[in-house]
Amino acid sequence: MQGIQAQLWNGRRFASGWMLWRGGKIAQLGFSSPPPKGHVCADFGRTRILPGFVDTLCHGFSGVDCSTGSAKDLQRMTRALAAAGVTTALAGFYPLSISELRMAAKRWQNWKLHRGTARTRVLGWHVEGPFIAPSMRGALPRKHLLTPSTKAARQLVKACGGWLRQCTLAAELPGSLDAVEVLRAAGVCPSIGHTQADYRHCIAFAANGGCGITHLGNRMPPLQAREPGPIGFAMAGFADYVGVIPDLMHVAPETLKLWARTPELKNSLLAVSDNLSHAGLVASSFSAGGQTLSRRGGSAVDKQGHLAGTLDPLPELLLRAHREGCLSMADVVRLGCENPGRFFGDCGVLREGHRADFVVLEPDLSLGSVWVGGRQVV
Repeated sequence: MQGIQAQLWNGRRFASGWMLWRGGKIAQLGFSSPPPKGHVCADFGRTRILPGFVDTLCHGFSGVDCSTGSAKDLQRMTRALAAAGVTTALAGFYPLSISELRMAAKRWQNWKLHRGTARTRVLGWHVEGPFIAPSMRGALPRKHLLTPSTKAARQLVKACGGWLRQCTLAAELPGSLDAVEVLRAAGVCPSIGHTQADYRHCIAFAANGGCGITHLGNRMPPLQAREPGPIGFAMAGFADYVGVIPDLMHVAPETLKLWARTPELKNSLLAVSDNLSHAGLVASSFSAGGQTLSRRGGSAVDKQGHLAGTLDPLPELLLRAHREGCLSMADVVRLGCENPGRFFGDCGVLREGHRADFVVLEPDLSLGSVWVGGRQVV
């Protein structure tokens, strides 16, 4: 077994501890006693160790689009993403045709079969659409939007070839409840987003099982005194997974801070990067989703100045929010590691039996080295 001694995140704070791992998983971990005899741990001293970050909506990275990249491109993308501190993810997809989804599934299967460990685990796809409100599509292309139905949902699930794990729908569309039941039966988490839904629609959406919110506060009606809408639905604790884009532009710093402090969102609020293909690069302009976009801070905007996604990796977005006093370190870990890790069940926390995915936090609150499955990638 391999191991380290350092200042480990214990779920509330950093504390002196040790960790041993074997076969990519944490085998033993302790804070109040020395490591077992016969096991030598690398001494990292006062270095602070966080769990690996988990991103459930990442459309691309390092110049690669999740929906169009070749297996070789995807290998390069997931290596770069791992080096940025994201150790587990869902690949984000725009609405595509059935044939395009089939081809993408083949490319991702080839990526999966390609041996390699120094890369982010991508355990499935989060498809934004095709069952969304056209008036709330934002930067998503209109071409492949569909009316939800049992038949259309079955075709979507089949075309994704087992990769579909989360799917964004507009809860108010006729047929959406039929589509949701198909998704749940296939083990897919339905997620409310790009929607004009009111509170009543959201309650009906969640009536027969769990659900998520794709990106709270974006491409949905605002919270109002007489109509809580999807935001009120989420703040009441009715959604299992509530995504939020923490770049301090998609939602105001004060709003992010409020939601991070809302008790009903404690175990459900999770940060999503909404990264686009050119995230992690310095390009000032690029094409994504059929549009020309440009960088504004850590975000991307279209020619009209409308927000279209982000360009900095999830760990940097969250740590920036911490440096600017918006989120505590406990918030950073909860939103970026623990809560999204619960979606997969084996990551996001330093705990025996969980993945040995962890990152070093430098004194200046930037990320240092990264381990995926107990192997250092950078």
